Amino acid sequence: MDSHRTDLASPQPPTAVMYDGYGNVVSPAVPRYVSAPHNALAWVSLGLAIGWVFFGLLTSVAAIVCGHIARAQIRRTGEQGAVTAMTGLVLGYVFTAFTVVGITAFLLFVFGMSALATSP
Repeated sequence: MDSHRTDLASPQPPTAVMYDGYGNVVSPAVPRYVSAPHNALAWVSLGLAIGWVFFGLLTSVAAIVCGHIARAQIRRTGEQGAVTAMTGLVLGYVFTAFTVVGITAFLLFVFGMSALATSP
């Protein structure tokens, strides 16, 4: 009669319940949230845009190029960093415009002053 008992004949597999260090139940069956990686070129674009303070037009133009490439990669691969790439792009364009306006104003001032100095 004891041979008909199902609990002894077919043992159940061990449960997948685990405990963390605080006594809380942690189930390995629940997947952990994994975020997409950040696009490195987006951060390079932002860094180059901020580098305008020290290096001027050289880094702001490079920030624009890197920002456009980063946005294309983010659209293609689904990585994170779209806001960072856009921030690098906007700052790159703004700082490039500041530089062009500043150089233009400087040249107009210099040529205007030289014209005033040579006129009778």
